[in-house]
This record gives sequence, C-alpha cells and structure tokens, in this order.
Amino acid sequence: MSYKPVLVHVDDVQNAGVGYAFAAELAQAEQAHLIGLASSGVSRFLRQTVTVNDAGPSMAPFLDTLRGRAARVLDQFERVAAGFTLAGSERRAVDDEPRYSLSALARYCDLCVLNQADAVQGASLPSPRLAAEVAKNSGTPVLMVPRAQAPAWPLRRILLGWNGSREAARAMRFALPLLRRASAVDVAIFDTVALESDAGGELRPVTAIGQTLARHGVRAELLQRDSAGDAGAALLALAGERGAQLLVMGCYGHSRLRELLLGGATRTVLKSMTLPVFMAA
Repeated sequence: MSYKPVLVHVDDVQNAGVGYAFAAELAQAEQAHLIGLASSGVSRFLRQTVTVNDAGPSMAPFLDTLRGRAARVLDQFERVAAGFTLAGSERRAVDDEPRYSLSALARYCDLCVLNQADAVQGASLPSPRLAAEVAKNSGTPVLMVPRAQAPAWPLRRILLGWNGSREAARAMRFALPLLRRASAVDVAIFDTVALESDAGGELRPVTAIGQTLARHGVRAELLQRDSAGDAGAALLALAGERGAQLLVMGCYGHSRLRELLLGGATRTVLKSMTLPVFMAA
C-alpha cells in the first residue's frame, strides 16, 4: 500500500504553510498526486434556502469575500507545492462547509491532511471535531499537523497507540507505509490486563500486534505501561519521552445532536498535540 491521492485542507489558520509543506513532503516521498481543497464555508442551508441568486446585491459581496479568501489560501498552497517534486498537484475551491467537502473528497483519496485547530481564530476553522468527523464519515485516515513546526521527512521514530480496538487496527493498517519507512517504531499498550481480558480465548494481543507488524517488515518495541489517568495525556507524554515524530492512534467518537463528541484520549491528543497525529475511525 502507498498513498497516491493525498488531500490537504487549505485554510487560513496561523502557520498553515507548515501543514501544506508537510503534506507536500509526504506526497513527494510517496510519488503521490496532491490535492489542495479550500472550502468557502458557505453552508448548504444558505445555498439551498437563502441564496436564490448569488449575484444579487444582498448576497454577492458576502460570497465574494468568502470566495476571495479561499482563492488567496489556494495561492499560498500552490506556492508551497511548487517547491516539491510531485507526481501532480491541483487546487480545488468549493462552496461548502469543510466537514462536508473534505469528507466527500477524502473518500477518493488515501490520506487527508489537516492543520491543528486554532482556537483563537474561531470555531469555523479546523477543530478536533472536524478531524474526527472527516475520519469517521470518509473512512479515510486523517493526519493532523501541529501549529508548531512539523518534523522534516523522513519520520524516523513513530509511536503507535494500541488497545486492540477496531479503530486502532485501522489506524495501524493505514499507517503501514509510514511505519515501514521508520527507523524505530514503539507500540504503547496501557492496561495490558484489561486488553488481554477483552480478547478472551487463547489470543494474546501483546504478542499478536508485535507479530503482525513484524510480518509487514516493521520491527517494533512494545512498551507496556499502567495509566490510571487520561490515556491521551499518557500517549503524548510517552511520545515526548521516546522522541516520537508521529503518533498513530484510533479515533473514537459518536454522533449526538449533530455534534461529534470525541473520546477522552482523542480529545486530549488533538487539543494538546505537539507532533503530527495519524488517526483512523
């Protein structure tokens, strides 16, 4: 497996160029086609029920402002992408909300790259909820890039969070191209007793995950830890301790009243992350 179509969310968060460069480096390493997608933010409700004529004097200035902002950030994306040797790249602008446009296009891509949320600039910009919603609704893995400078390629050390869940298994499989490239892979397992109890029968999850990775050509060190607190905080602390350049984990969440409520570990990691996070739902 490799990542051939790679989608990156083009937005106007602070230091957005860091995310574009990270996505372009990944696309260059994978010889992938890179797609930059900017969403104007015009809601479907507005387009379907209010904006009968978007050239009308009441709506045109508003829509022009939103579309102009999308065009400007796409210009920045193109400037960054031009600095890399890519199999191909393109820009796309759509009148929609990011959660819909990204989820729809991500279904036709192998990976979706987003910038970390910037709470200062407002809820309309990328948020942990957006990342989880795209992962959940598209079935495509999402790679979140922190606001701070992302590590340069190649990613030498990766931490995989493992709890035996479906989401963790999907994240591990989707991340295999990156895991194979890494010089060192650590597998973080918290509460081994509960993990093996849930597995039941003769299955030994701690042994099984090591064997599975080895059969894919990934040599991993298993790190078993006890954590009575927030698993997300424990993962981030362990990533710092081990010098990890990427965290791979399952994304947990469920819909309620049209809001995606994240599991505690996912929420903590996406709010406080200082390294790129690769996740699948």
